Amino acid sequence: MLIAGAGDRTYILLSGIKLNKVTYISKNVKLLPADTSHLDFNTALSTCSRPDDVAVIAAFIPSITAQFEIVASTPKELAFSAWNSTWDALLLAAIFHTEVSFNIQSDTEASLISAQSNLRATNFHFRGLTLDSPKELSEEDLAWIDRHFNDARILLENEKFQTAVHCLASYRWHSIPRIKMAVLWAGVEAMFGASTEIRFRLSLCIARFLHPNDAESRKFKFDLVKKLYNSRSSAVHGAKIKGDLSQTVDASANLLRELIHQSILNGAMPNEDDLVP
Repeated sequence: MLIAGAGDRTYILLSGIKLNKVTYISKNVKLLPADTSHLDFNTALSTCSRPDDVAVIAAFIPSITAQFEIVASTPKELAFSAWNSTWDALLLAAIFHTEVSFNIQSDTEASLISAQSNLRATNFHFRGLTLDSPKELSEEDLAWIDRHFNDARILLENEKFQTAVHCLASYRWHSIPRIKMAVLWAGVEAMFGASTEIRFRLSLCIARFLHPNDAESRKFKFDLVKKLYNSRSSAVHGAKIKGDLSQTVDASANLLRELIHQSILNGAMPNEDDLVP
């Protein structure tokens, strides 16, 4: 990632989420509303100093709805924080079950971008163009970020949690439902690590992890996970799948989201030994 900052700060422009007030992601990263509607096509392109940036800027500037403001005391710290903000974007995508693009970096905040600004592409993968409209974060959502986002960041030190977050944030990048199922269940299975009697143990672990004090909900979740795992196995191994696969994809994504949320609330990943003695 190339830093295009004004010495002590830089901005990562986001699409896929929308909010109406500032909230803190960490002590040096803020999530802010963003508006680029004042930019016409020619002005937007004039901000590009490299030919490779032109396509990214042209594609994503119209859909920008949020931004990270990243501050640091040294260029090295700024570069480190800007790079790590990729994971902040993936966390937001996973937590709120949407797709968050982080394709543009700016030296000025979105509403002040002009022909004198410097915009650069952070990557050239063109992810984040599949949503019809951004996910609007409510007051409750922003309060959740204030209370729990730092706990989620801490859990990212766990490779299993990283895998789960990345799978939920990225499964939409694939157009084929069978591949979406494979990606989502890679995230689910990463959180538990069952190696024998996988369907039974996963179903039992997940049901107990999500509903430790509700027998009826545990039973419902146990049965649901078994059915979803059967569909996952059929999808991965090329077998015929019963029912609407798109609905199964949605149910699997919701399950992974529940697991990620509960891990954040617990401040810990599920422990299979505790769930299945």
